[in-house]
Amino acid sequence: MYRTIFSAAVLSLLILIMPVKSEALFTDTEAMSNVPGTLQDNLPHRSVSDLSTKGITYSESIMEHSFISVPLHPLPAQEDCDGSIRKEEMLLRGGFTKFTQYGDDTNAAEAVSAQLTFFADTIKKKFNQWLVRGSKYLPVMKTILKENNLPEELVYVPLIESGYNNFAKSPAQAAGPWQFIAGTARDYNLKVNYWVDERQDPVKSTYAASKYLRFLYEKFGSWDLALAAYNAGEVKIEKAMKMANTDSYWSLITTGLIAKETKLYVPRFIAAKEIAIEPERYGFNDLEYETPLEYDIVVVEPPATLDFIAKVAGISTAKIRDLNPELKQWCLPPDVSKYRLRVPQGMKDDFRLIYENTPDHQRYTLDKYLAKKGESIKKISKKLHMPQDILAEINGTSINSKLSEGTLVYLPPSDMQHREVTHNNVTHRDTKQVKHSGIRHKAVKHSPVKSTKRRHTKG
Repeated sequence: MYRTIFSAAVLSLLILIMPVKSEALFTDTEAMSNVPGTLQDNLPHRSVSDLSTKGITYSESIMEHSFISVPLHPLPAQEDCDGSIRKEEMLLRGGFTKFTQYGDDTNAAEAVSAQLTFFADTIKKKFNQWLVRGSKYLPVMKTILKENNLPEELVYVPLIESGYNNFAKSPAQAAGPWQFIAGTARDYNLKVNYWVDERQDPVKSTYAASKYLRFLYEKFGSWDLALAAYNAGEVKIEKAMKMANTDSYWSLITTGLIAKETKLYVPRFIAAKEIAIEPERYGFNDLEYETPLEYDIVVVEPPATLDFIAKVAGISTAKIRDLNPELKQWCLPPDVSKYRLRVPQGMKDDFRLIYENTPDHQRYTLDKYLAKKGESIKKISKKLHMPQDILAEINGTSINSKLSEGTLVYLPPSDMQHREVTHNNVTHRDTKQVKHSGIRHKAVKHSPVKSTKRRHTKG
C-alpha cells in the first residue's frame, strides 16, 4: 500500500515537472540555434568577389558575434508579423553597447585606455582642433546616418580618419573626411575625375560611407569587425578570422594576423567617440564649436569660374570652395549640362537671377594661345604641361587634330593652372586596401563644350 502511494506521488511530481523541463530544454537548444548572430550563422565564408556591394540583400543575422548565448541588446518592442526582430531596428541598435561596456575583456579595456590617454594628453591640442572642426559637419552627418538606419555614433569615424578635414589625403591616396580610396569611392557612386572629387564632399561621402559601413556590418555581424574591415579591407579581416578561428576582434588584436594600425583602430574609435560625447570629462573645456553647415542649392548651367560664382554670392572664392569642396579646378565641370551648386543660405533666388542674366563669356574666362605650324592639341598640351584630354575638351576638338598656323587655342587661366587648394592636411596614415572585383580605373569621358571659341575670351 505504501509502495502504491509512493509511486502515485512520484508520478504526480513528474507530471508537474515535465512541462518545465521540456521548455527549459527547448530554450537551451532549439531556441538558441535560431538566435541571430550565432557563430555558425555569421562567420563570413565569401570573398569580396563573391558578394557584390550593389543591391545588397540584408540578412537577419545582425547581432554581436561575441554574445552567442544571449542577445547583445534586449529585443525591441516592435516585431514583424512572423514575430522576428525587425532587421532595421537591430542594425540601428546592435553592437555599440559592446564599445562602451567591455565586461571582463582586459585586452579591450587596456587598448581603449591607452587611446584615451593618447587623445586627451599626447595630442590634446590637435584633437581639440578636430572636435571643433567636426562640429560643423556633425548635424548633417548624423542626419544621413539616421536616414540609413545606422547608429549615430558612426559619425565619429571621420574623427579618427581625417579629423573632419575634407581635403585630407593619406599615403595610400585615400581622400576626404571618410578616407575613401578611389576604387571604393567609384563603387559607391562618388565621382573622382579631373574636375571633381566627391570624396571631399562631407555630404556625398557620408551617404557613400553609410552604404559601405552597412555592407560591412551585414558581412561581419558586429561593429568592431566592421570597423576593422573599414580600416584594413574585408579580405584581410576575413582571412585573419579564419586563420585564428575566431569571430572576435578583441581576440584578433592579440595575434600577428592584422596590422598594428588595425589593432589600434577600434580602440581609437571608441576612445575618440567617448571624448567627443563627453569632452569636459576628459579635460576638453570651453570648446568653441563652429556653426553647423548650412547652404542653399542652386541648379546652374556651366560654364562659370569659381571667382565669378564667389563674386555673385558676395563671398570669397575660398568660401565657395569650402561649400563645394568636391570642386578641384578653377571652374564648374564643363562636361555636364547642369550642376548642383551650394551657395550661402538665403541667397538662392538672388544668385540665380544674376547668374542666369550674365553672358557666358563674363562667367567663364580663358587664356589664349596661337598654334604654330604643325601643332596639335596633343603637342600643345605636352609643351604647356596640361592634360591633353582637358585641353581638347575646352576647345571642342580631338587630341590629334592638326591645327592651322595661328589657330586660337583656349587654355585654363594662367593664374589657375595647376593651382593647388592649400589646406592643412591631417596626417592620418591609412592602410585601407579595399578591393572590389570588376573595378578598374577608367579614363574620364569628356563631351565637347559647345561653341567654345565663340564665347571664351579673357576679360
